Amino acid sequence: MSLPYKGTRLSLCIIIAVAIGAVGLLFIDNKQGGNYLKTSTSIQKKSNDNIILASSSGTTDIHHRPSKQAGNAVGSNKEDDGEEPHAAFETTDTMKASPSNNGNPTPTDDMSMEIEQKSRAFPIWINKQRAINSNSRPYSWCVSEDLASNDESPKGLLFVKVHKCSSSTGAGVTLRIQDGLSKRLNQPNQNQTALAHGTCFAHYDHATARKLRFEKRDHSQSFLWSIVREPAQRTLSHYFYFDVSRQNDTATEDSILSVLKNPTTHLGHKHNYQSKYLDLPSQNEQSSSSTERIINGYDFLGVTERMEESLVVLAMLAQIPLTDVVVFSSKIAGGFGIALGKESCVKLEKKLTTPKIDEYILGDYHKANKDDYLLYNAAQRSLDKTIDALGRKRVEENVELLKSLQQQNDEQCASKTTMPCPQPEDESLKKEHKRLAKESCYKSDFGCGHACTDEALADYAEKEWSSITSS
Repeated sequence: MSLPYKGTRLSLCIIIAVAIGAVGLLFIDNKQGGNYLKTSTSIQKKSNDNIILASSSGTTDIHHRPSKQAGNAVGSNKEDDGEEPHAAFETTDTMKASPSNNGNPTPTDDMSMEIEQKSRAFPIWINKQRAINSNSRPYSWCVSEDLASNDESPKGLLFVKVHKCSSSTGAGVTLRIQDGLSKRLNQPNQNQTALAHGTCFAHYDHATARKLRFEKRDHSQSFLWSIVREPAQRTLSHYFYFDVSRQNDTATEDSILSVLKNPTTHLGHKHNYQSKYLDLPSQNEQSSSSTERIINGYDFLGVTERMEESLVVLAMLAQIPLTDVVVFSSKIAGGFGIALGKESCVKLEKKLTTPKIDEYILGDYHKANKDDYLLYNAAQRSLDKTIDALGRKRVEENVELLKSLQQQNDEQCASKTTMPCPQPEDESLKKEHKRLAKESCYKSDFGCGHACTDEALADYAEKEWSSITSS
């Protein structure tokens, strides 16, 4: 009788072992199937509001994850864009769409300490000025073009437009702030145009801060801001936009790796592109880092991956109505961008990556671009500190309000707005399309549909402006 008993025990053990193995396989498959995103350095657990990075040491680091935007997402970046991968990229089974967090591994303890030291809460602009001069006026950065251009110290609303860092969105927002504030402060009559003489001067074109001499700006009569982006994603976007989409280069794994390793050869710039573009030269450059000079020298830095929060904080620091940062997403253009020469449109190719590219980004690329990663992470931390200083609940409420305003704008104005791209296929209709797009946008594809937006959100804008100026 003992033999059958032993056989039964053995059978039960085998059944239990198989069952446990099956459960384990299901658990692993579930992780890889969507609840978890696996990288070479961490496991990222997705939640509605945060990404929890679990490092190999067992510690966790919580990174805010921007919520999904309503309608055509506020500040969505046309530079990321194509709808589907096209023939310009020779796809294989290992190639996949490029994730937004690619290339930014969990900071080490030493890096986290440096990020904390170099970050800061950006102050409300007028409060900072009044701490220096109690007689400072709100919006004294709204100066005429004559005053701004005839002075050795740059003045006005100054946006440093970094390639492929939500730059079209930033330019559109800058022009809406310029337009809205000019109208309110100058109270133009109906015969004056939106950009009439005497409006606030604004800079919004591509040029480095060094070339524009922004280190010499008059801090009491200027508001300086920009947007930063995860460095690897910016480089990939630059390549796919300018080389693949505009010049019909064929993207392969080897060509992408070559761009990441030698950007000078392919893109005409060196590593740490954003740090060099935004840097404010100083006589004491040897005693400070570019990150310190940028974080301390700008009135605000937004973050592409956290655009809604960035636009809300910008409005609160500059003390302008939220309606002034409502712009159409470039996605309304359907994944098209302006071609070389600016006379036609091109389909924007979607960025793709491979495990080999991801591995390189997380290793050698990160080391070669350590200044940009320090700046990017310090900007993220500065945004968090600023939100805490302004009141996190208040900022979150304003983010929801901005989504609502954006949705209202989409519903009322999307069908009335003509974007430069895409153009109609019928040649006889292109001239009229270009005319309508020129009327619809401030310039190029910046701030398109602004007249309709002003009309659609006029009641709220007036109410908010009254609240701001009476407080």
